[in-house]
Amino acid sequence: MPTVEELYRNYGILADATEQVGQHKDAYQVILDGVKGGTKEKRLAAQFIPKFFKHFPELADSAINAQLDLCEDEDVSISFFNIVMSLIYLNSTIHWIAGDVPLGLLPSAKNLMFFIPLYV
Repeated sequence: MPTVEELYRNYGILADATEQVGQHKDAYQVILDGVKGGTKEKRLAAQFIPKFFKHFPELADSAINAQLDLCEDEDVSISFFNIVMSLIYLNSTIHWIAGDVPLGLLPSAKNLMFFIPLYV
């Protein structure tokens, strides 16, 4: 499982690649593996996975599963942060999201009030 430093290094590789982002599949895989780490690693993975999702259609299933793992995390702050980050990038990845999926990702009904403004 990658460390915070490894996640930042691989993020840098993808961010610097500009138009050739899709050629760095291994760097994106390291970011996907970040969901298996600790709290800091999970937060970074939650932030980085949706940002580069559209560049790796061949890893779409793995990326979606990683996001779902984060949504189901026992730490509500991780699951909430992941959902917020996913929704921020929703417009660029709309092709893989069905209309009812974002509400289905909510970890609990008590968090619904935080999401209402995001859907307006």
